[in-house]
Amino acid sequence: MFQNYELNSSSPKGAELRHLPSLSALRSFEATARHASMTKAAEELGVTQGAISRAVQALEADLGCPLLRRSRPKLFLTEVGHQLYSEINHSFDRVAVVVGRLREQQRGGQLAINSLPTFAARYLVPRLPRFQARHPEMQIDLTTSENRIDFAVESIDVAIRYGLGNWSQTASLRLMDEVLVAVCSPELLAHHGGALGPTAIDPHLLLRHTTRTAAWDEWLAAIGADVAIEPRGPGFEHFFMVIEAAVSGMGFALLPRFLIARELAQGSLVIASPRELRRQQAYYLLFASERRHDPKIVALIRWLKDEVARDHGGAEGPSFVGALREGGSR
Repeated sequence: MFQNYELNSSSPKGAELRHLPSLSALRSFEATARHASMTKAAEELGVTQGAISRAVQALEADLGCPLLRRSRPKLFLTEVGHQLYSEINHSFDRVAVVVGRLREQQRGGQLAINSLPTFAARYLVPRLPRFQARHPEMQIDLTTSENRIDFAVESIDVAIRYGLGNWSQTASLRLMDEVLVAVCSPELLAHHGGALGPTAIDPHLLLRHTTRTAAWDEWLAAIGADVAIEPRGPGFEHFFMVIEAAVSGMGFALLPRFLIARELAQGSLVIASPRELRRQQAYYLLFASERRHDPKIVALIRWLKDEVARDHGGAEGPSFVGALREGGSR
């Protein structure tokens, strides 16, 4: 069902927007600047080179300054041209993202999720059939990375990241805490005397996650180990690599309990110490602030909340925090 929105023609803001140059002129200039050629711009837009030239000249006349410097065989941007092109290019990218998103909504809805690699493989993918059963009309597109997402220019609806929740210009919802446990293979634990304690720790057996460099230091301090101990075991970029290394007996690993539930249940990994480490950082769901009421995102949030509750035996566990943070550093 479509909602009707009243258009206020007397809006002061709307009056200001009437002073914009024509979209045709802006498109002609953007294509010319991008190709550094009016001929190629004309080919892209399906018009004549003369039409492109007249549109750019009209834009220059409107602004009262030159945008292009002609030096055969190429065109060069003036300083003002550089400024205008940068803004137009970014704006066109944003419009393209919004239009693509609206088209997807009319086709039934696609939900583009970008997640941390191990979180996607270990947590999301095994549970996605339940989401699809609940929302068969929605198509999931799952990608992985650890990069910062710019929702204004990227075709991503939501992202899952690890941190303190201080992402600027982005809404964030804290999904779950990270509780690290020390684990290893059963054979290594037996060979090591049955427990990993504060004494007689071999630094070369402490497997390192290269993006959680302080985790072992925090855990060792918590158990009262010698402060001079410096982990020197092999380093791995992703948790799924650390998990495989620990299963193969390469050493002890600090791993989030929720990521290794299968290995603990099967016995390929065992708890090496009863001491757990709850870190200040957590896993967050990120999305553009203006889309906090988007039905697709609301549906995903509700499903994730139910999944966390399922992990806690049907009760909403302390790991799911429903506080929504708007952009800006916190």
